[in-house]
Amino acid sequence: MPSRLLERLSPADRAKLDKVAEVNSYAAGEMLVSHLGDQNNVFIVHSGLARVTIFSQQGRPVTYRDIGAGAIFGELAAIDDGPRAAGVTAVDEVVAARLSQRDFRMLMDTADTFRWAVLEHLSGEIRRMTMRIFEFSTLTVRERLISELLRIAAENGFTEGRAEITPALTHFELATRISSHREAVSRAMSELSKQGLIAKRMGTWVLDDLDTLRDALPED
Repeated sequence: MPSRLLERLSPADRAKLDKVAEVNSYAAGEMLVSHLGDQNNVFIVHSGLARVTIFSQQGRPVTYRDIGAGAIFGELAAIDDGPRAAGVTAVDEVVAARLSQRDFRMLMDTADTFRWAVLEHLSGEIRRMTMRIFEFSTLTVRERLISELLRIAAENGFTEGRAEITPALTHFELATRISSHREAVSRAMSELSKQGLIAKRMGTWVLDDLDTLRDALPED
């Protein structure tokens, strides 16, 4: 599950955060962070959905995750003063708290629960990247696609073995997330649809049988 930083803060540390944070709204399609930019603000999402994208030298977008309510991003540049590792764009209306680098570092120094929440977030990101490298090295395109769909379902939440992914990612977007190409993902999605494991309804991917999808993956 993605880090829900705000839920981990003590009342005192939440008050420190609220005192220095600037809360803003961002319209769908608005860029919050530009790839390789030199900004060093940190953001904590209160509501809405943002998408993380990296652009290749040829301008090809590579989307690898979405950021929802409670998540933090932009912390790497605030820690090491390096360029932005990726761009972040609002998918729908996003409300987010923005921290200056100075205030972020102040909270890391003085707010214990904030510091540990950020460390837990960074640990989770390392685990996520390690798993993606493992999947790319060992799984087929179909298996990587199923793993990604299950990962998104877990992040969005599911009930009784069923999940919905809204808005429905395109085949191209799914391909960039699993280091594949659109044609291979289209074939795999067609197979899953014929098996009744996924369907597109009203702009939403519906996963009706998560257990069967999990069974399609190789055992550890």
